[in-house]
Amino acid sequence: MKTANQQFTITRTFEAPMELVFQAFATEAALAEWWGPVAAPIDVISLDFRPGGKFHYRMNGAQVHYGIFRYTEITRPDTITWINSFADEKGEIIKPPFEGLDIPREILNKITLTEVNGITTLKLVSEPNNASENEIDTFYAITDSMQKGFGGTLDQLEKYLQKMQ
Repeated sequence: MKTANQQFTITRTFEAPMELVFQAFATEAALAEWWGPVAAPIDVISLDFRPGGKFHYRMNGAQVHYGIFRYTEITRPDTITWINSFADEKGEIIKPPFEGLDIPREILNKITLTEVNGITTLKLVSEPNNASENEIDTFYAITDSMQKGFGGTLDQLEKYLQKMQ
């Protein structure tokens, strides 16, 4: 079993200014182009990018799923913290739709951006939030899958940033 202070972390560098990377998380048009699983482009239902605000979206893959961010902290231009959950079409949090996997309903995510000479490093740290012991164990058991999933999403972000420069 993993302890509560362990986290899932992924780091990526982009040949783009930090402000552009931050903006890619802050605007509806940008998120619509790059956020989400590679095989499930999203439709933005709503975006209220501020602490206390929400980002509600539909993932259009082999099956339709919904997700929601609940922003807890935003410090421009370098930090965004949110709780990510699966949701229904109304934005209500639901149990993740993966048969046989007891994944937490809430994942706390924090992105930190740093820039050196026009190269921005994005560090994403994720951990279960309000989760049972079994949900925590499941979260850490699927980190290889999460590395691949976030890797694909960040590849899409990289393409978006290249297009915008």
